[in-house]
Amino acid sequence: MINGDLSGAADAQASTPDTTLRPGLPAGRTLRIITVAVGVAIAVYVSFWMPVGYVPTDVSPIDPEGQSVVQRFGPFFALLSLLPALVAAIPMTFPARAQGWAGAGSAAVLTVFAVSAGNLGLYYFPVAMLLWAATIVPLVLDRGIGRSAALVWRLVAAAFLVLPALPAGSAIFSDDSGIVWIAVVLWVVAPIALAALCVWGMRVGYALTAFAGAAVMVAAVVEQGFLFAAFWLVAAVYLLIGASGFTVTRTVSVARLRPRF
Repeated sequence: MINGDLSGAADAQASTPDTTLRPGLPAGRTLRIITVAVGVAIAVYVSFWMPVGYVPTDVSPIDPEGQSVVQRFGPFFALLSLLPALVAAIPMTFPARAQGWAGAGSAAVLTVFAVSAGNLGLYYFPVAMLLWAATIVPLVLDRGIGRSAALVWRLVAAAFLVLPALPAGSAIFSDDSGIVWIAVVLWVVAPIALAALCVWGMRVGYALTAFAGAAVMVAAVVEQGFLFAAFWLVAAVYLLIGASGFTVTRTVSVARLRPRF
């Protein structure tokens, strides 16, 4: 009886992916869940709030101003808007060893769609970017990353985080109407602070970066100003860096604390 239990346990252990030896598995799963959630949120906006004129069709320009996509094309379009999220979820249905290839294929499909679909595709750029991260990050974690490579990643991420502060600071301090200190804190001090936290590899810094990216994405779709595309893509990069960095630091810390038998 004992031998049967031991053999059954051994078979179960052999058939179960070892997350200690492959730390990329939980990281990829977390990033794919985040990607699907972002895709669903964008689909809801595209279906119920996005102006129908953004849809690349011949009939949309003659529609009444302010009409939503669902109001013009019906509920079926809401299901179509969920296709990018479904494509992002496809790799999770594959075995662990095949998820990398499936993720790369899904990411390539979404990238082509985002590039070729005009204004509509712009909304789904964050989904494609996150899906690439969900494909690449697990491979990097499984192969191992040295301290030098980790430092380079943190410096590159910090450079991207600080980048928006340069034009924002120039515009704020050159305004003849005076300096708006709230804008200084939001668009100059905050990016520099987030970059500093990420350089030190602090998990809270990555979490705040992801939250800032999501918040700016929401603000961008609410305002829909002249610089919408710039704010949307910068926010997507913030979300990408924050989600990837938080997932990696969490996975590495859990792997170090997990007992080995």
